[in-house]
Amino acid sequence: MDNNVFGMGQLLTFDCGGRQFAFDITSVTDIIEVPEITVLPMVADYILGIMNLRGKVVPVMDFAGRMGFEPPEYDSHSCIIVVDCEGALLGIKVPRVIDAEAYEMNKISESPVEGSVITGYIDLRGRRVAVLDCIRLSEKNR
Repeated sequence: MDNNVFGMGQLLTFDCGGRQFAFDITSVTDIIEVPEITVLPMVADYILGIMNLRGKVVPVMDFAGRMGFEPPEYDSHSCIIVVDCEGALLGIKVPRVIDAEAYEMNKISESPVEGSVITGYIDLRGRRVAVLDCIRLSEKNR
């Protein structure tokens, strides 16, 4: 059954530095353990390098670095969320995935900042969650 018929969707929520973020689950292709990452020279500080995902070369970004946050503590719960940005895969290293959570699409409040990587906010079980646009997140100099 298609939940969109009823105005429902799902978000993959994750934590970074005590803040809650989410991607629409339809853009998420994989959640994997942090693999070996090949470092690249002369790239932005938040670009960790590239990884091999089933024979495909996928760039990997540090979410906290991309957002300008203090470096989080990574541990055995840290992972890579792989998102599909209009056909291009991007790995995003995060400290911890929380859950895949259903939500009512009309409950998302638009971001007050036009063109931001954060498209809106939603309250899920008493937590304020920032909903991300993976296309904008992947763009350079945003």
